[in-house]
Amino acid sequence: MYLLRYIQRLLTFIPRVWHRHGFGVHSPHDYELVRDVLFEKLAYYAYEEQSLSESQDRQMYRLKLRFGDNLVCAERDADGVYEQLASSSDDTKVLVIDSLSGVNYSLWKKILVDSRARVTFDMGNRGLVLFDKKRIKQNYLL
Repeated sequence: MYLLRYIQRLLTFIPRVWHRHGFGVHSPHDYELVRDVLFEKLAYYAYEEQSLSESQDRQMYRLKLRFGDNLVCAERDADGVYEQLASSSDDTKVLVIDSLSGVNYSLWKKILVDSRARVTFDMGNRGLVLFDKKRIKQNYLL
């Protein structure tokens, strides 16, 4: 099982690198999100103040700054959190699912085909779901 997941990650490496730099992302909103929030490389003074040394922690900090109270993070029981957000009428909420493996991996596959999740960003070990009903269905492999 883990060997298959490892092989899949190797095969998706090139498309991920391509989209990670913003290539192939045509929506200006999504391009800005990829370039300036998800994969920002510049230094920021708050990283040292917050003791954020890992890139995953820095990415979560930037997401919290970008989305504020609309950001919902789920590690365990992500299925219940997803169903609650997808069925609510508030389309400004954004869901972050950590560790896309095991139970969360099967949930992620379900989210990719669900029409309530309008825009998804698959970053390998973390997934980001936007529920904005004004947007068309789009999946990005970063």
